[in-house]
Order: sequence, then structure tokens, then C-alpha cells
Amino acid sequence: MVTFLVLGGIPVLYWIWLFYVANRYKRSSVKFLIILFLAGSLCGLFALTLNHIIEKYTMFWSNSNETITLFGLVSDFPFYRLGFWFMVGFNEEFAKLMVLLLIAYPSRDFQEKFDGILYAAVVALGFATLENAYYVEQYGFSVLVIRTVVTLPTHIFMSVPMGYFLAQSLFSLKAHAVPGRVHFDSVKLILMGWGIAALLHASYDMLLSLDLKWLAYSQVLMMGGVTVFLWQLCLRQSHYAPSTDAARLLVRQKIG
Repeated sequence: MVTFLVLGGIPVLYWIWLFYVANRYKRSSVKFLIILFLAGSLCGLFALTLNHIIEKYTMFWSNSNETITLFGLVSDFPFYRLGFWFMVGFNEEFAKLMVLLLIAYPSRDFQEKFDGILYAAVVALGFATLENAYYVEQYGFSVLVIRTVVTLPTHIFMSVPMGYFLAQSLFSLKAHAVPGRVHFDSVKLILMGWGIAALLHASYDMLLSLDLKWLAYSQVLMMGGVTVFLWQLCLRQSHYAPSTDAARLLVRQKIG
């Protein structure tokens, strides 16, 4: 247990620190981030429950004998794999979304768009940490290295777009909210973020299950690029950033 906390915990703390200090205009509450991380860990149990329900009451279960022809290329493809691709992605990202909606969305600490990215990353890291603990218990510490190097950033990069659209939804709601009415544009933004995260998750699982690892890892790099883009976009749009006039005045003062 101590070994897992050290070997598995240090990379997690590094990723949280990286996103925490990325916002040079505002510091988030450390206590609130700890709450989100713990909730992200617990939501892994919720995702497992959703997976079990779908496996039990649908045809997407691992012992199913039904096969299909996939893309006209692969015959006798196990039908349950289709469920694995989409079930896992949608269920796990839905579990993360529930944490963000129940804890982050109504919080007073959620004050700018970068917060959405930070909170999604922290929840994803909590989820990935619990998942890593499960795999270490099942397969030993040999799996921890690859899951630390690949799985941690993958979970982050999958969920960051969901955090971004959650932030877009929140500020759209604040700008157009009418008491007693549902703001459907905000709902659509939430669903869009969840759908993007789920599809990214599903495609990554699909590529790995087809043994197309180079494509899967290429997707991780692509998602990392998108994360950096959204990161920079949110910082440019931060209302905590100094205004152009204020920045110019500061430069003049330093020169003088």
C-alpha cells in the first residue's frame, strides 16, 4: 500500500500541480481540489456499477456468443466488444460528469473557464488513481509503470473538453438565466462536452482492443494538443487577466 502511494501518488500530484500553477491569474482552493479528487476516486465505483448493469441486462456481456461483420473487413467479430468500446467510455465519463455537476458546477469557486479544465483534470486523476489501484491489485506492480506514463494523462486529456464545455455552460447560464426556466443552451453544452469525452474514450479503447497501439498513442498526443489549446484559450479569456491598458501601464512603470 505504501509503495503504491509513493509510486502512484507522485505522478498524480505532479499533474495536479501542473494544472494548478498553469492559471497564473487565479489560485483555486486546495481544499476544494482535494474534495474533487476524492469524489473522482469514488465515482469509479459508480462507473463499475453502471458497467455491471449494462453487462447484465443487455447483450453487451463478455460471454456473449453473438458475432458480427465489422466494417465489412472483420468477420465473426465478438458483439460484446462493441458494448465494451462505447459502454466503458460513456459510463466512465458520465461518472466524472456527475461529480463535476454535483460538486463543481454549483460551487462559488467556479469563477472562470480555466476552472472547468482544472476541475475536470483533478476528477479524472482521482478516477484514474482508483482504477490504477484496482489493476495493481489484479496484475501486480508491473502494470503501474505503463498506466502511470500513459493512462494518467489519457484520462486527463479525455475529460478536459468536458470541463471546458461545462464552464461554457455555466457562464452561459449566468448570462441568460431566467428564474423558473431551463436554459437549454447550457444543457446542450453539457451534453456536448460529455459526448466528446465519451467518444474520445471509446475510440481509444477501440484502438487498443484492435491492437492498434500506435494509433491509440497518436490519439493521446492529439488530445494533449487539444488540451494545451483549450488551456491557452481559457487563459486568454480569463477575466482575472490584466487588461491591455493595465499591462501597458505596468510595462511603462518597469521601464521608467
